[in-house]
Amino acid sequence: MSGLARTPRENFMLAIEHQQPCWLPCPTFDGSVMVIHHALTERCDHGKDSWGVPWELKDPRSDSFPVSHPLTSPDEVEDYPLPWADDPRLLDEAKKTASKYDRGEVVLFGDNGWGLFERAWILLGMPRFFVWAFRHSSNLKRLIERIAEVKMTLTERLISEVGVDIIGYGDDWGMEDRTLLSPRLWRALIKPWQAKLYSTARKHGVLVYQHSDGRIEDLIPDLVEIGVDILNIQRECKDWPGIIREYGHQITMWGGVSARTLDMGDPKDIVREVEECTQWGRLGGLILAPGHSLKYPEENMKTMHKTWINKGSYKARCRSEEFEH
Repeated sequence: MSGLARTPRENFMLAIEHQQPCWLPCPTFDGSVMVIHHALTERCDHGKDSWGVPWELKDPRSDSFPVSHPLTSPDEVEDYPLPWADDPRLLDEAKKTASKYDRGEVVLFGDNGWGLFERAWILLGMPRFFVWAFRHSSNLKRLIERIAEVKMTLTERLISEVGVDIIGYGDDWGMEDRTLLSPRLWRALIKPWQAKLYSTARKHGVLVYQHSDGRIEDLIPDLVEIGVDILNIQRECKDWPGIIREYGHQITMWGGVSARTLDMGDPKDIVREVEECTQWGRLGGLILAPGHSLKYPEENMKTMHKTWINKGSYKARCRSEEFEH
């Protein structure tokens, strides 16, 4: 690919390849990425998800939360009914949605839902997860393995049946100042199967995207080792400039505008964060986006958009109508 992008897809891929894009890619505004979902229900406002967990929405401004956790005994792990990932109906809507897009214009992002840690603790409850980590570690590892098997099958299907370019995993491993699991425990429980999730995508030449809330710097070397391509982590909990200096040649950062800033911050802080991202992403390796997919005040999103338009163009010869989307 030349350094001159003709489409949002080409511009996005230049950034992923750590070449200078025509403009700082921003899927929120330039339409470069379209998200495709399978039909497994990971959460719902009321009722049970596809994994048998009941949910309830108590605050309309927030998301729903699980109200109970169905897996209570180590003896239940082997026979607990997990979703059937080979159900042919799971990708019917995904295939219809994908068929509407010009693949020369956009990147297809296959959202594989929540990750191993989140799905395991949602099935167990957080206290029980940590008790099992020490008292029933073999049962917990088997549960994580079974969850991974579902996710790996879905990854294979999203690639072979839908033709996605990116597989996205989301798993919140961090608190505001440290990881929820110690790095040692994460490496023992999560990393082996996380590596298999990544390799399932990478063997087909598909990019791997990983989201995590919280402070997870201690895990980044492991994620790079097992093959993450794109890392979406919260700016407010991380040293983004330091991460870019140390790992920017190996991974692409996705985000950069803090969810807190977009939700409650002053407009000048939004401008500052976007302008910093335009500098960090000048030679590729950065995709501009809100730090989290939440509902933000309209005026704050307008400020982010205006600053991106004013500061995010790098090459005058790019197709201007795409940048000004």
